[in-house]
Amino acid sequence: MRAIVLTEHGGPEVLTVSEVDPPVPGPDEILVDVHHTAVNRADVLQRLGRYPDPRQVQPEIPGLEYAGTVAALGGRVSGWTVGDHVMGIEAGGCYAEQLVTHARAALTVPPTVPLEDAAAIPEVFITAWDALVVQAGLTSGRWALVHAGASGVGTAAIQIARAIGAHVAVTCSAGKADACRSLGADLVLERSPADWPTALRDGLEAHGQPTGVDVGVDVVLDVIGGD
Repeated sequence: MRAIVLTEHGGPEVLTVSEVDPPVPGPDEILVDVHHTAVNRADVLQRLGRYPDPRQVQPEIPGLEYAGTVAALGGRVSGWTVGDHVMGIEAGGCYAEQLVTHARAALTVPPTVPLEDAAAIPEVFITAWDALVVQAGLTSGRWALVHAGASGVGTAAIQIARAIGAHVAVTCSAGKADACRSLGADLVLERSPADWPTALRDGLEAHGQPTGVDVGVDVVLDVIGGD
């Protein structure tokens, strides 16, 4: 099968189309014909060698999310049928015509969602849902502060917060503020002024949310932190 492989790390020029052996599903895995994949910041970091493929598979095939159809089932797999539309997140391997994944790791693509759209859902929306709802316990009526609101995870976080009835404030650059507002952000704070925390406090108070010690936003999602 054809796949994009990495033999070295660097710019886009290191991505090479090669013929590789097709994967074979194990007893608990499904084989997926990949119709579409997507490019996220993590994919760029993987190509640069800053987000290595933890599977340690050679040749290294990048690509962290996919949408496609089930091509074959492992012997112990139930609940899936050949031809089903699936999507998911992988540690790598999505820049290929086929991949194998554990049957429990694949997600059903809703019938109203085209596969090309489904390929852009798993990484950002699952990441945002896990961070905001599963880990941080964001619920209706509470406030979340999302840094990099115009990023992939940020835009997903805005939509998820609004869908569950939560309020969301975001930081972003001035040129992306309108995009964040269009997705439903309650407060949009341009990150350039050093006093954006003051703007956050004023905005929360204008929405009737108390500020001060132990009050203010309930959840902070920071996807840009680091040294």
